[in-house]
Amino acid sequence: MNADLINIAPMHITSMAEDTPYPLWLLNGPEGRIFWANQEAERWTGQSIRSQISQTLLEVLRLPEDVSRAYSRCIETESSVIIRNCDINLASGQQAQCNVTIFPSGDNIGLMLQVIAHQADGTTANIDAMSAMGRMLAHEIKNPLAGISGAVQLLKPDMKGDEPISLLDLIGSEIERIRRLVDRMETLGDQNPARSNLVNIHEILHRAAKIMSTEKGRTVKFTEHYDPSLPAIIADEDTLMQALLNLIKNAVEAIEHSGEGDEVRLTTRFRSGVRRRTYGGELLSALPIEIQIKDNGPGISEPIRAQIFQPFVSNKPTGQGLGLAVVSKIIKAHDGIIEVNSRPGDTTFSILLPLSHEVQS
Repeated sequence: MNADLINIAPMHITSMAEDTPYPLWLLNGPEGRIFWANQEAERWTGQSIRSQISQTLLEVLRLPEDVSRAYSRCIETESSVIIRNCDINLASGQQAQCNVTIFPSGDNIGLMLQVIAHQADGTTANIDAMSAMGRMLAHEIKNPLAGISGAVQLLKPDMKGDEPISLLDLIGSEIERIRRLVDRMETLGDQNPARSNLVNIHEILHRAAKIMSTEKGRTVKFTEHYDPSLPAIIADEDTLMQALLNLIKNAVEAIEHSGEGDEVRLTTRFRSGVRRRTYGGELLSALPIEIQIKDNGPGISEPIRAQIFQPFVSNKPTGQGLGLAVVSKIIKAHDGIIEVNSRPGDTTFSILLPLSHEVQS
């Protein structure tokens, strides 16, 4: 069990923190007296929030010495700390293995427990938590989305020329895609969302690059290198587009925030020799179609990279750490895998997907 300094965005008492699908406490003072807790902390401990307030966390949970030391370290350094694979004992005598995140939050210290659940294929996930996260995000998105849609409709009659109208049409199509995603966000915990359409991954990548490049003031250049021999694949176009947009956006922001690098490179190719086990079965599925999103920015530090696809882990100062967790879930739902390799000047996210059944047969 080891503690690593991690740059995780501070979280304050907001509706998002209340709805966080993990037990979360805000603590005061060196003794760790509970100032606030969310509903999941109440459910997980079996103690009401009212009864937990003003107790120390050690009175609610039996924490190992490593957690106490990490709490003191967080206060002293004002830096976040994660302890992996930590055995937590409830006052009731029950035990759970968790990743413990301790982070500054205003004048308080936040502590969050991510309960580890092992799936049949050996990966670490919490499907119930992802479903709760989907409901939370859907609620946060619906109101501003309606406002954006209304503004687009008001602007359109005043637009002159093909280019402004084309951009408004692009905005409109993205609004409709996001609406469909929001309607289905509550199914984020499902293993097999519907994906019945043949899609051209090059068209999706090109559209995602166009969306990102149209933002005013953007100086990052996009280069596209596609293998024209790649066939269409069976996929859910909306969610796959969401995953690619998220990865491209992260690459662009890494360059712009750091001032290092100037290019995002989108590539597709055949890649042989990669297989994964199917859900709950022994069959191995080949993953020959590779999509790469590469940037020449500052890179991702090893502590962050080791858990980059976990919820609430972010290297952005204002990030919530949800985007890559959702990307990982989307790719897994397409029977694919996602990899990351990074060093200064070269960060590459690689998505590996199977051929469609039509092509394989």
